[in-house]
Amino acid sequence: MNSIERKAAFSIALLVALRMYGLFLIIPVFSIYARQIPGATDFLVGIAIGVYGLTQAGLQIPMGFLSDVIGRRKVIAIGLLIFIIGSVIAALASDIWWIIIGRAIQGSGAIASTGMALIADVSRAEQRSKVMGIVGASIGLAFMLSFITGPILAAWFGVKGLFWITAGLAGIALLQLFVFVEEPEKTHNQSFKFSEWLQTIQRKELLFLDMAVFLLHASLTAIFVILPIMLVDFYQLETQSHWRLYLPALLLSLLIMVPMIILQEKGSGRHTVFIAMGLAGLGVSTVLLGVIPAHFLMLLATMILYFGFFNFLEASMPSFLSKLAGTKYRGAAMGVFSSSQFLGAFAGGAYSGWAMGYGFDMVFMSIAVCLVLCALLSYFLLGTGAPIPQQKVSEKD
Repeated sequence: MNSIERKAAFSIALLVALRMYGLFLIIPVFSIYARQIPGATDFLVGIAIGVYGLTQAGLQIPMGFLSDVIGRRKVIAIGLLIFIIGSVIAALASDIWWIIIGRAIQGSGAIASTGMALIADVSRAEQRSKVMGIVGASIGLAFMLSFITGPILAAWFGVKGLFWITAGLAGIALLQLFVFVEEPEKTHNQSFKFSEWLQTIQRKELLFLDMAVFLLHASLTAIFVILPIMLVDFYQLETQSHWRLYLPALLLSLLIMVPMIILQEKGSGRHTVFIAMGLAGLGVSTVLLGVIPAHFLMLLATMILYFGFFNFLEASMPSFLSKLAGTKYRGAAMGVFSSSQFLGAFAGGAYSGWAMGYGFDMVFMSIAVCLVLCALLSYFLLGTGAPIPQQKVSEKD
């Protein structure tokens, strides 16, 4: 990478990490602390965890499309301000319904697609995977830190305190956006051919990625509505001690994630094979969770598998999409991808909150079946994973 790409990569990575750390903080603890919130039920807790995904899903495409018109940095700033407002509302909430409203407003700051488009804008095609990798690593680090520190911070400050921390981190990200993040000139345009835009997002390769990322985040949200309760009820592990599972699981999961990324990059563009493998592995690990491992070490091994495949897919799929989507309409194409991602988060939270009454194993097994079917479907949609030609309407990178 050249100096411009390195600066852009680390600047965007820091901004994304600050926002995602705050967003992830609530996931590993909310279902436990929600028991103390007035009006909370299993279903409403699931809605509160996942509702940000519903508003994210509804606004990713318009925000990504808007970023193609007015520029990436302006849209990111608007999204961060909305996110701060939602965080403050959730922090001040007196019952579960106001938390749901605050989380919904948080999700309205839908900037994921715009951020990915900006990453692609500032990097050359041959260096894009490296830049995506740096940003993906920052998200992975934020994910790890939030799962390790979230239970501890929640024990100290409560759920309200987590929302205040989230608002503060988003404010720092907003400041960092204007100080360190630069947007290339003329990366956006104001003249669109809707037929080309529609063709870009309707390609079967992109539709498969949209379906896969939907299931990926549905599984994450559903699992972490249930897993904190399992740790307390089945393993007698207090909330502030949950890091004993998350820290080693996340660190050891790198032994799965890193080799898969390296092999994928050396696989002559056969990304779909590795993505199918990742989905299948995720399904197997979810099945193992469904049997509720008898010993803590068995649970640890299962979570190492889950996090390893999850983090691989989380890093590899956006990079693959950026190579498939055209430059001119990248913001719109990534908007569909991000909408699918966050709609999955909502669906997973709502489904697990509803289905818990039928048993934890039902939730895990049904999600596992969907993941494995998606992996099998990739063969029929995309074949054996041969290199896929670039979109014809793409401009030269």
